[in-house]
Amino acid sequence: MAIRVGKIIRNEDVHGISGTGDHIAEIFESGDGTCIIRWLGANGSTNVYASIKNVENVHGHGGKTDIEWLWEQEPDVDPMEAVFEKKIVEAGGSTAGANGNGVKIPKNEAEKEAEAEEIAEALVEEAAETVDRVADKLAKKLLEKTAEKSAEKSAEKSAEKAAENAKVANGSSEE
Repeated sequence: MAIRVGKIIRNEDVHGISGTGDHIAEIFESGDGTCIIRWLGANGSTNVYASIKNVENVHGHGGKTDIEWLWEQEPDVDPMEAVFEKKIVEAGGSTAGANGNGVKIPKNEAEKEAEAEEIAEALVEEAAETVDRVADKLAKKLLEKTAEKSAEKSAEKSAEKAAENAKVANGSSEE
């Protein structure tokens, strides 16, 4: 049996205690079938049941309450392997071709530390390369913008000087 995590949705509150809504409680089903419900709200409580069937019998109220399973563990997979794989991938590492499930699990703390160091070094190198590329682009853009502004100011001054010279040439200089 797989581990599952979900939420309880209640369309009608038969007893007027837990309320209605699309997330009034959280439910966890363990690998042996035991279910734990954590009721949310001001009067929250936690209940343990021998099976999902017991939960449905006590809280189902003839279809007025539903369970939406949000996550289910694949059979025969250690949930910590999936967590570890996700963290390695998020850090930019690879878990391909490791232990049959595609999850590389170090054998001891030294291997874990070495792998973390390797991932950190790769990330730092990638970040440094990205910073260099951004700095180069920024410098180019600043030079372009500075040259553009300088050309605009130069054109404005030339236009002002030409207008002034035209006035002088026409004899319309105001004194």
